[in-house]
Formats: sequence, C-alpha cells, structure tokens
Amino acid sequence: MEVMVVIVIIGITLLIWKFASSGHVKLAIVNEGRTFIEKIVAQERIYRANYGNFATGTNITKETAIGINTNDNKYFKRFTIEDTSQGIDVIVHGSGKADGINITGVYTAANNNLAITETGLE
Repeated sequence: MEVMVVIVIIGITLLIWKFASSGHVKLAIVNEGRTFIEKIVAQERIYRANYGNFATGTNITKETAIGINTNDNKYFKRFTIEDTSQGIDVIVHGSGKADGINITGVYTAANNNLAITETGLE
C-alpha cells in the first residue's frame, strides 16, 4: 500500500512539472529568436555604415555578407531580411519544436529603433 501511495505521489509530481515547464520552453524559444534578430540588426547596421545599404535575402541559412551563421541556433535556422523605405524587416523562422513560430524585428534606421513581435505561439 505504501509503495502505491509513493507511485501516485511521483506521478502527480511529474504531471505538475510537465505542465509547469512548458512555459519555460516557449520562453527559451522566444529569447533565442529575439537575440538572433538583435544580432542580425547589429550586423546590418555595420554593413549599412560600410556600403550605404542593407544586405537582404529570403530563407537565408547563412549570410556571409553580414557575418551571420545559423549553425549555433537550436530553434531558428532560417531568416529573411527585407529592405523597407525606413529600414529593414527581419523575420526568423522557427524549426523543430519552434516550427510555425516566426519572430519579426522591424528596424527603423532614422531613429535607430527595433520593435520585435512574435507569431505562432500557442
């Protein structure tokens, strides 16, 4: 009887841990994407200072012009950089556990402002 009580307590504890930790995984995914966008924008600012324009591309996995490589990322292996009249839009595309999650950074060059939003988090 005591063994069954211990097994029930362990089962309840595991269920609580599973539901409590799911938010931490999403937070880690979002933080990686936000940090990646900040890194891309920093490299783009250097590129623009040197060449007068931004480097752009779609579904990039490695961008040598700005020195970005996605090999170190766990959840975001592709990104897109779009030139706008005001600056750039950077979109990082999730993969694996982050599949369907896109994090967008809108960089405005005139006031050096970066706004980041997430989509696909459920």
